[in-house]
Amino acid sequence: MWKSEAFKDLKSHTKWLYMEFRLRYHGKNPRSIKLTQTEVIEKKIMDVDTFRRDYKILIKRGLIDLVKKGAFHKQPHIFGLSHRWKKYGKKDFIEIDIDRLFPEEIFVKKKYL
Repeated sequence: MWKSEAFKDLKSHTKWLYMEFRLRYHGKNPRSIKLTQTEVIEKKIMDVDTFRRDYKILIKRGLIDLVKKGAFHKQPHIFGLSHRWKKYGKKDFIEIDIDRLFPEEIFVKKKYL
């Protein structure tokens, strides 16, 4: 895995985040890994914007999956380790872009005269 196309050219902080996900895997929870923005801030793992950007990269490369989207009523995202990375760079690789699956809602305030 460490020499795979999906992993080898990642930036060091993205690799660090992947290792954080791996450390949270305890042998019985491959599809139930939690890492919240609050934990990232409190443990000084990385900047929140970097965290958001990097977990999206890990998902696109097939190293992790977003099993359940949180954020509603402050629920955490649930991540899972993935085997999609084995096909990264090949014709049958399925790339997942969570920004397209779960677009951010934009609320526009109307100004009334």
